[in-house]
Amino acid sequence: MPIDLKTITLTRYDQARHQELMEELDYKDSKSRFIHSIKDRLISSSYQKDFSFASAYVVEKNNIPIGYTYLSPRNKDTVFIEISLLKQARGRGLGSRTLMEVSDYLFTKYNIKEVRADVDPSNEKSMNMLLNCGFSPDEEEYAQRGYTGKIEFVKDSYCYQSKRRK
Repeated sequence: MPIDLKTITLTRYDQARHQELMEELDYKDSKSRFIHSIKDRLISSSYQKDFSFASAYVVEKNNIPIGYTYLSPRNKDTVFIEISLLKQARGRGLGSRTLMEVSDYLFTKYNIKEVRADVDPSNEKSMNMLLNCGFSPDEEEYAQRGYTGKIEFVKDSYCYQSKRRK
């Protein structure tokens, strides 16, 4: 059952949805190659039963697949989010919209306290997107990891609520 958000729709990814996408899109088209390349990542999410929202979703705008989002619970109050868009969908604000709408959905529907995302420090566009969407770097988490890999960003429900009250 699709989740209709403000400007996008999330469709839970499973084998049936994968088959639909492969039939809808020409395999030589980069859209279908993109969907095919993430098949294993998305299919593995179908085994997560801890939380009803824990899964991968195809992100669609006007019934056209533009990417995917993967939600992974850390605990009952924290969810990691991963978003990847097709190259053709980038640079038009769709990543930010997806991040905001999915975060809003998690905060309101599931009363999540934190939404977190990992970003490679060299990916300036993704880091700026997270900052613009109200996320902030978790310096403490980064220091605890003791490596120079991805930076963890966090957006908490307190921040979300205070921003929404204005």
